[in-house]
Amino acid sequence: MIPPTRFEPGDHIVIRNVFQGCVQTVLPSIVVADTPELVVTWLPLDTPVLNGVSDLSANHDGSKSHLSVETIASKSWTMAERNWHTSGTLRLKNPRSMWSLWVFWEPEMATVRGWYINIDAPYQRTRLGFDTWDMFLDVVVNPDRKTWRYKDEDEFAEAIEADIFTELEAQDVRDTAAKALQTIVENRRPFSDAWGIWRPDLLWQIPQIPSDWEDV
Repeated sequence: MIPPTRFEPGDHIVIRNVFQGCVQTVLPSIVVADTPELVVTWLPLDTPVLNGVSDLSANHDGSKSHLSVETIASKSWTMAERNWHTSGTLRLKNPRSMWSLWVFWEPEMATVRGWYINIDAPYQRTRLGFDTWDMFLDVVVNPDRKTWRYKDEDEFAEAIEADIFTELEAQDVRDTAAKALQTIVENRRPFSDAWGIWRPDLLWQIPQIPSDWEDV
């Protein structure tokens, strides 16, 4: 089936992390905007999602359920369903770029809880939504957008050791993170603080995991 040229606001889609042809994460989401320069999606609190886990029996133990670099490299994870519990999350991405901006809200969406720079592959449009791949390194930006910290640097280093990245690819990830952070801190469009006052349509229903989520 040929993927649509674009999705309409309010459409239910899925954003998947796909590593070497294997689905690693399934995030049902609602389309806010879909343009050549910016794709915006909304992941409501309590949305059912699928995550790859290292040990299905330890799904509630964060230290064991979190995918290790070794598990990713060997593609030996198991998919487990849970509900999205972090917070309502808006995801903004230039579909051609190697990073996306996530906006997290406090309960009841009274204030922004924080901003999150996720280093991920350019979007590949599918009939289900968009496929990407999470590249380990992230940047956590505080609500005032004046302070930040890098996240998962240890796992990123392990991924380089495991030959998931070449040194050239790893440097590209580092450079992307630095440029993305500069864009956020300088409040440059389209990743500006205007999104901090965005709110979802009250009539939107929580999206669900499609039965054919595994089709790549």
